[in-house]
Amino acid sequence: MKILIRRFAAVSMLAALCAIAGTVQAQGYPARPIRLVVGYGAGGGTDMIARLAAEYLTKELNQTVVVENKPGAGGNIATEAVARAPADGYTLLLAVNNVTINPYIYKHMQVDIEHDLRGISIIAASPIVLVTNDSAPFASFKEMVDYARANPGKISYGTPGIGTPQHLAVELLMHMAKIKMTHVPYKGSSQSLSDLLAGHIPLVSAAINSAEPFIMANKLRGLAVADSKRVETLNNVPSINEVVPGYEVRIWYGLMAPAKTPDAIVNTLNQALARAVANPDMHKRMKEQGYEAALTSPREMDDDIKKDLKKWGEVIRAAGIQPQ
Repeated sequence: MKILIRRFAAVSMLAALCAIAGTVQAQGYPARPIRLVVGYGAGGGTDMIARLAAEYLTKELNQTVVVENKPGAGGNIATEAVARAPADGYTLLLAVNNVTINPYIYKHMQVDIEHDLRGISIIAASPIVLVTNDSAPFASFKEMVDYARANPGKISYGTPGIGTPQHLAVELLMHMAKIKMTHVPYKGSSQSLSDLLAGHIPLVSAAINSAEPFIMANKLRGLAVADSKRVETLNNVPSINEVVPGYEVRIWYGLMAPAKTPDAIVNTLNQALARAVANPDMHKRMKEQGYEAALTSPREMDDDIKKDLKKWGEVIRAAGIQPQ
């Protein structure tokens, strides 16, 4: 019994020392510039969110936050770089919800997103919208579902590529609504929307910030938002949930750190993000680009990642998509 008590006391003391060390580390944090790694090229939507976050975090932390682009492999190169970096809060990842899809799309993943990284906070979201043109044989989302049900596989829909959130949003819709459509993958949203404008395909699944300008200019018609509710900027466009109860998909963006990053540092970053997201100017700039500001606790982000991993695993298996 005495041995057990001594062991327990030693373990308790070690835990206390680790907690103290983490707190001390956070007290002087950040003492040098922070790298915010992005898995996509400069100029895109993910890069824009990263640079906006970096700008306002720099102000809140009184330390420079530098964006570093590491494109390739659907964001996996950047994810792996951050997962293998020192867990000291100086190398962070601007994660997109692709991190919960890639484990089912890529055969040789070098990172376990649940165990190698931890969430700091989701900071923005961009709903997905289904858009069509005037030549399509349906004028509303309900008509599209009815047409697809009566004509399995006849509707072709475009997306930015296999395994993207825009693709899987439709796979989830088909699974829940028990319909069948034909996927046409493109290399980016601009190509799919161009073909939709030209009348080559009748339907496209796109991030709202890509499709909204065409909808507002009456060049394309919004059929439905892939969310549980309507969005403010397209209030006349119904949500898929209105026709398919329980449906919800959106593209989210958030910050993550190596798994062993101390709680105190993660909390410091989360609090800085909370102040940044609450800034009316940042909120306005996000909205102008078609993004909704969001904020979660580190635990909430980790829980959201677990839920997304489960959801996308089921969708991808049901769709018969094979890892490449």
